[in-house]
Amino acid sequence: HNSSLTLTMKMKPYETMVPIRSASRTNNGHRITVYATVIAALALAGIYLSSLSNSSSGGGSNNVADITTSSEEVSPRTALTQGLSAMRSSSGGSSVTKNKEELDEEDADPLKITQGSVTYGENKKGLPYYHCGPLPSHDNPDLTELVLLHGAAFTKEHWKTSGILDMLCEINNEEDEGNLSITALELTVKADGKELVSAFDALVSHDIFSGHAATFVSPSASGKAIISLAEIADDEQQQQQQQLTRILKAWITVASGAVLGASDSTLLQYKLAKIPILAIHGDQDHAGKSVTEKLKDLNDAKGVELEGRHPVYMDSPEEFVSEIMQFLDEEGL
Repeated sequence: HNSSLTLTMKMKPYETMVPIRSASRTNNGHRITVYATVIAALALAGIYLSSLSNSSSGGGSNNVADITTSSEEVSPRTALTQGLSAMRSSSGGSSVTKNKEELDEEDADPLKITQGSVTYGENKKGLPYYHCGPLPSHDNPDLTELVLLHGAAFTKEHWKTSGILDMLCEINNEEDEGNLSITALELTVKADGKELVSAFDALVSHDIFSGHAATFVSPSASGKAIISLAEIADDEQQQQQQQLTRILKAWITVASGAVLGASDSTLLQYKLAKIPILAIHGDQDHAGKSVTEKLKDLNDAKGVELEGRHPVYMDSPEEFVSEIMQFLDEEGL
């Protein structure tokens, strides 16, 4: 389970080297343990790096000293934020971001965030994305693919600036199995199910997605596309039901308002397809709570309330990541 080997694969249009490890999931709590370890490591590393920075600038008695000697307790969230911030500053920015075409064998690293764009649909729309983790290969058939959409007031950039993409990539790098592939898409919130399918297929054709069903995270308005998939399945039954399961393996919704306007028969399509759902909302978001309750009632969804507003993933990013990882483990994804 802990042994690993390195495989060089020919990818289009470049070569990349990714770690291929056992896909065994005998310990469902492993990711959660790794996540806790990563939080502690990031926090300690951040404090250490900040200490070095302050010492070199003659400011050793400022922020870090205040953090380490103050009687006021520092929350895990604050410590993690400080850790990520310090590491970004020490490295001159966030995780190394390169265009997909610029990668070569020497610097291909699942931890690094790459960026690229594909075109999709009849109008050849552009679809920018960020990606980290291993890319699809025949030697890693059990790849877990996590797709991040965004709300109306946000873009894929917010997954980076919030530190969420960094945390997911770091967890994947420390993960014993190392088989988590994360993609943040710049898909318009106006997209319906058919447009989502077209975008999905374009990413498959460019070897970003494997073609297997993925777990989608849909904050707020981006839930429209996921609901639309179920509406198509509800209208056209058998053939389109297969389309739903071809695209969607699991759904993590964050206060997606489209749920409240959807019919019961539409929402039951997820249950019929045995698609697990994690519904997250902020404790200050009453409409979001209604979304969670509706999905719990109709789909036996797992409901989670975190501290924050409507975009709760921005208010409680590390708790949000923790819930995602726990959900993936609990569902064997």
